[in-house]
This record gives sequence, structure tokens and C-alpha cells, in this order.
Amino acid sequence: MTHVVAIVPAKDNVESISATVTSLLKTGAIGEVLVVDDGSVDGTGESASKAGARVIELESNVGKGGAVAAGVASSGAPDNYLLIDADLGDSASHAIELLQPLLEDKAEMTIAVFPHEGRSRGFGFAKLTAAGLLIEATGRSFLEPLSGQRAINGSLMRSLTLAGGFGLEVGLTMDVDVAGGRILEMPIELSHTPTGRGIRGILHRAGQLRDLTRASASRLGWRCTIESTLRAAIRRIKQWF
Repeated sequence: MTHVVAIVPAKDNVESISATVTSLLKTGAIGEVLVVDDGSVDGTGESASKAGARVIELESNVGKGGAVAAGVASSGAPDNYLLIDADLGDSASHAIELLQPLLEDKAEMTIAVFPHEGRSRGFGFAKLTAAGLLIEATGRSFLEPLSGQRAINGSLMRSLTLAGGFGLEVGLTMDVDVAGGRILEMPIELSHTPTGRGIRGILHRAGQLRDLTRASASRLGWRCTIESTLRAAIRRIKQWF
């Protein structure tokens, strides 16, 4: 049987982490759910442990990319990884569908495409920027360039140097493409807590944009990254007007 480790980076997700862990374990397809508690102060780690996860407690917040890297370093050598956001709750069980193309040798990485009603309701600039950067890097257009729900071949994942913070997903897509990995997007019935357009949402998107451009710059160079980001800004402004 293929060994799968689900890595769940979590920062102050006490309201959803137990349901996420429980949902993953109930599928019977996950060998271990590994929650990386990224400096939470609300009891996230304790809740995850009670639900059946193995928990790695980080002393301070290192960001999503660093948390996932810590999980990979502590995971042993599974055949495949499932990357799961902590706020999926009961819908997390559907994420195991991402594993099938890997098991059938049709892809080295799969990316979940959320239903329309399950997507975050931000301003769209970070997503548009990420999509443009991935076109520059891979020549492909991705529907969900920032989706954190992914299945990845184990040996490939362990060979990569992961991008920091919210640059994780853009960096992963670029690196898997460079490594010659086949990437497949899949519609999956998932739902999570929308970021929205409030102050918290704006700060989240700003951090996301900062990190994904850093990830891109370390791979494509700053000139290409800035030019692509400016083109995304112009496209977004035109859409607004």
C-alpha cells in the first residue's frame, strides 16, 4: 500500500483543525496526519493532537513555506505527500482524490481547483499576479495558482528547496515544472474559510503578494518578476474600469 503523509501547516486554527484532521484520518488513505503548529497561541496544536495528528510545535511563526519544510523534514520518506490547509474542516476528506493521478502515474503533482462558492473573495490581484508569473515560468495558464491543496510525489518533494511564506505554492509549481514533473489541476469539492476583503484580508493578500514575488524573483529574477507584476496590475485596473 502506498504510504501517504498529509502535512497541515496551522497558525491559530483551533476552530477548524480538529475537523480537518478527523476528516483526513477517516478516509483510511492517509498513513499519518502531520500538523505543523506554526507558533499558534490558541491551542491549535493541542486540538490537533487530540484529534489524532502528530504535531510539530514551532517556537515562533516561520510562515507557511517554512512550516511545510519542517513537516517534510520530520516525515520520513513517504511515497506521496498531501498538502492540506488547516481550515478545510469536514471537506478535507475529498482531498484524497488528488492522490489518484499520482498512483496511476499520470502526474507528479496535482492541484485542487475549488468550486466557485468555495473560493476566497479577495480582490484578485495576488491570484492574477501568480498566474502571470507561472505563465512566464512554465508557459501554462493555471486556474488556481495559489491553491494550497496539493498531492506531490514524495521523492520529488524531498528534492526541492521550498519557497518561504505564502510563496510556497508558486515556488512549488515552478520547481516541479523545472524538474520535469507533470502537473495536473483537478476540480475537488473542498471549502474553506474565505479571506474576504476586510483589513485582515487585505493584510493577508499583501503578505501573499510579497512572498510570491520573492519566490518568483529567486527563480526568474527580479526584472522578469517586476515586469510580470506590472502587467498584472494593468490588467486588473482595466478590469475595474
